[in-house]
Amino acid sequence: MGDEAFLAYWAEHLLRPDDPQRSRWEVLERAQIHRNRGIAQDVQRFVSLRGRAVLDVGCQTGALPIALAHLGAAVTGVDVDEKLLRGARLRAEGHGASARFAVARAEALPFDDARFDVVTFVDVLEHVADPRATMREIARVLRPGGTLYLFAPNRLSPSLLWSDPHYQLAGVSALPERLGRFYVTKVRGFPAYDVGVLPVGAVVERWLAADGLRIVDSARDDAARWWAANVPGASALAPAARAWGALRGTFAPLFRLVAQRV
Repeated sequence: MGDEAFLAYWAEHLLRPDDPQRSRWEVLERAQIHRNRGIAQDVQRFVSLRGRAVLDVGCQTGALPIALAHLGAAVTGVDVDEKLLRGARLRAEGHGASARFAVARAEALPFDDARFDVVTFVDVLEHVADPRATMREIARVLRPGGTLYLFAPNRLSPSLLWSDPHYQLAGVSALPERLGRFYVTKVRGFPAYDVGVLPVGAVVERWLAADGLRIVDSARDDAARWWAANVPGASALAPAARAWGALRGTFAPLFRLVAQRV
């Protein structure tokens, strides 16, 4: 059955007819299963998912929980919107994936301490009301040795200043939340604005360290791997590659962090 029943539900209940980006959202939503299969495979590079208890925070319409479940994880997806979760359940059923979905705020996760082996947190940090409290909660529910996989847009990225990742408008990614909402909805005429303040990769790294998580993979490691693969015999310059990677972790359009609970 795949996405057929879900997409019908999504078009009727979740896609606003007055949204000027309606056609763009349609294209993106149809690509979610394929995109999140790639993300789940990337998570698996750092931790075996089979039999692991995994929490996906901000699961939206369920594409990542489906991909994680297909790799053998016992997945719980949480989001603040029951309409989204109804779509996620329908989508999981269509793809034959066993995943549990529940309404929850990222700042107050309804789970015991050290409950999960893995937490995934993809494209959500800029949408929560309190990013700092959210990161503390994620650290709290991770077991010692558990893995966090985080992916988010970078507020300081020059390309996002030119065209933000949600509305494709110049300058919006740098605006405070209230001013951004006024500009997007009142000046540009979008029906809603559900983005807070975009994070900065280097700041999130400091939060994770303060909450007892150790970074095991970041843009620094990506740069070092690229250098090793493409510049044979230049290992003496590897520190420069890692320094370049650190800059990318703050100024690239997107940053990915993988961390372990100490």
